[in-house]
Amino acid sequence: MKKISKNVLLVSSVGLAGSAFAVTNTHPVFAANNASKKTTVANDQAKVKSAQKSVDQTQSKLTQVQNELNTANKDLAQKETELANAKSTAEAANSKVAAPNKSNDEAQSALKQAQAATDSANSDYQNAVKDSTDKQKDLTDSQNKVTNLEKQLTDGEKNNNDIKQSVTEKNNKISDNQKTLSGLQQEKSESDAKLASAQSDLAEMKQKADSASQALQTAKKDLSSATSTNESLTLPQSYIDYVTGKSTDWDTAKKDLQDVVNNHTYPFTDGDENDTVYDDPAALSESDQKRLDFYVKSLIDSVKSQVGSTSKLTITDGSLEFAKRYTQEYQNSNYVFRKYNAIKSASSIMGLNEYAVTGYDIAANRQVTSRSISIINGYIYNSYEFGTTKMSEIAKAAFDLVTQELANPTDYNNIINNNGYFSVAVTTQDDKFYVCLLTIKPANVPSHFNTNEVVKPSQDELATAVQKSQADSDQANKDIESAQSTFDQAQAQNQKIGQEISDLQKKISDDQSSVASLLKQLTDTAKLQSQIKETKDSLPAKQAALQAANEKVQTTQSKLNDCKTALAAAQKEAANTQSNLDKVKADASSAQQKLQTAQKAYDEAKKKQEKMTASVASLTKKLAYEKKQLAHAKAVLALAQSKKATTKKKSTKKATTKKTTKKATKKKVAKKVKKAKKVVVASSKFTSLKGSKKAFVGKWKKAKSVSGYQVRYSTASSMKKAKTKSTKATKLKVSGLKSKKKYYVQLRSYRKLSGKTYYSAWTKAKTVKNR
Repeated sequence: MKKISKNVLLVSSVGLAGSAFAVTNTHPVFAANNASKKTTVANDQAKVKSAQKSVDQTQSKLTQVQNELNTANKDLAQKETELANAKSTAEAANSKVAAPNKSNDEAQSALKQAQAATDSANSDYQNAVKDSTDKQKDLTDSQNKVTNLEKQLTDGEKNNNDIKQSVTEKNNKISDNQKTLSGLQQEKSESDAKLASAQSDLAEMKQKADSASQALQTAKKDLSSATSTNESLTLPQSYIDYVTGKSTDWDTAKKDLQDVVNNHTYPFTDGDENDTVYDDPAALSESDQKRLDFYVKSLIDSVKSQVGSTSKLTITDGSLEFAKRYTQEYQNSNYVFRKYNAIKSASSIMGLNEYAVTGYDIAANRQVTSRSISIINGYIYNSYEFGTTKMSEIAKAAFDLVTQELANPTDYNNIINNNGYFSVAVTTQDDKFYVCLLTIKPANVPSHFNTNEVVKPSQDELATAVQKSQADSDQANKDIESAQSTFDQAQAQNQKIGQEISDLQKKISDDQSSVASLLKQLTDTAKLQSQIKETKDSLPAKQAALQAANEKVQTTQSKLNDCKTALAAAQKEAANTQSNLDKVKADASSAQQKLQTAQKAYDEAKKKQEKMTASVASLTKKLAYEKKQLAHAKAVLALAQSKKATTKKKSTKKATTKKTTKKATKKKVAKKVKKAKKVVVASSKFTSLKGSKKAFVGKWKKAKSVSGYQVRYSTASSMKKAKTKSTKATKLKVSGLKSKKKYYVQLRSYRKLSGKTYYSAWTKAKTVKNR
């Protein structure tokens, strides 16, 4: 036997076995080639033995099935003969049915004709009877109609006379009521004018009373504030000694000052009727603004008097105006350093040198009911909803501002030794409100700056103002009572007249409706007379039609009797022919049942024969495949045995031959691998695709045996200029997109093998719109 290369033999054996595996470096045959140094002859002999056993088993089963097929062919031939005999018998029985069937058809046809004639005659008779009955009824109805119409005419003439009398009476009543209504409407116009005047006077009195009440409340609040005993701050002696230079113990002075602050009672207490509640702390009323200024001035003056300071801070109309300007500019500002920008803007407006103004402020928390955060163009914005702020909270913040300056050894001179004009401003920013003490140096103040001092009224002046406001309020309330009484009387009179007009209008309307209803009830006597004449004129023609209908009834009844006699004879003949036909049909039915039985037996035998034929073909194909497998196993064994018999003397030649053959074989194998290798990558699809703020999130099912996934997206349905992102997860969020845009999105899987990447097809594009 001519020796051949091991690699060539293995490739040949693969061809003989008809393997369906792709020819790759991991194919079982080439794996055996690569591991040939470890393969033993014993293993190859075992594979040959196993393949031979499979061939023998399949050959035995094929012989058995072929024998069963021969038996099935014989049975099929016998059933085919029996089927032919049954068909012959059935055809003979069917041929005997034709003559009796024809006779029966003729008899049935004659019967149908006789029945049709009878039915027609009966229909004509019934129609004639019905026509006679209808004409009799029509004549009777016309006679009764004449009687009824004549009675309606008599009753209608009497009814018309009664209605005309009632209409005349109603019209006279309507005319009288319309005259009365005209007078009431004139009176109502005059009453409307009086009521409008009284209402205007009442509204004016109420407005005056509201103004007087508000003035009274303000006067009482000012008086209450003036009588307060808590508008001063008593300093501890240790603090006075430190400030006046008698002591250097600041720690003790500061501690004692804090104790005094903690025990201080504020003039505006929570729940006090003077404790005004504000939605916006920056929107203080004019009276509360002055109260706050006077309160702070009282605190500062009490401190100065205790330490012997001769400096003076004065509240002026100009300083109050500056506080208003400062608040407006602060609230309208978006700068980070609002206080300094507000001082600068307010100074510019009032012609002041901005460096002559100093602001000392303190922050306090507002009541926040809700908060939301938004991001616009990369900036974070806080939005708040606030509760109310009480005047007592603002006053406490002002007190804390004064004591804050006193508690700092470097800042207490701001309070103790400061000369000039001052005022207090309240502003808000985010969740805080600020109380700011604004001082203005008097030097270089422009001439137009109003330096008129605002002095806190005395208790006597305030008490006099309260008495005057109380008197004005009482008088306004008395004026309201008088105006209300006048208005109530005018309104009652106006409503009374209006009700009388409404009642009279309803009476007129009811009477007019009654007249219209009565006129509709008039009987049309002319129409009744016309109907009576028309009905009487039709009676002679209806009587003649009734007589003709009665004569037709007699004629159709005679014809019906003749048709019934002919029908009875046809029924008898049809019964005889049907009996004869039923007998021959019974014989034919029996033969047909036997034919069906033979056909069923033949079909079953045919089915069994086809099944056996298919089994023989399948086993024959299997045997051929197993023989190829056996040849392959034997070729592998021969190769192993050939290697064992090779001597060392031919090793050099063999190595050269083997190297050459191996290169040629590798080229062939590589060519087959390149041609046969086709990697199929499992695909997936989106289960969810949702848009969010400038982004979207996609989710998909996990695909088998893949390395990862790719998502591409574009604003164009053609996927032009599409961007692609990769991930190994089954979820991906794509951010940084344009807001409120519609995107087209696709998905595909990829798999990495031997340093290469293989992809599935892109899915059909889905759309998503972000926010």
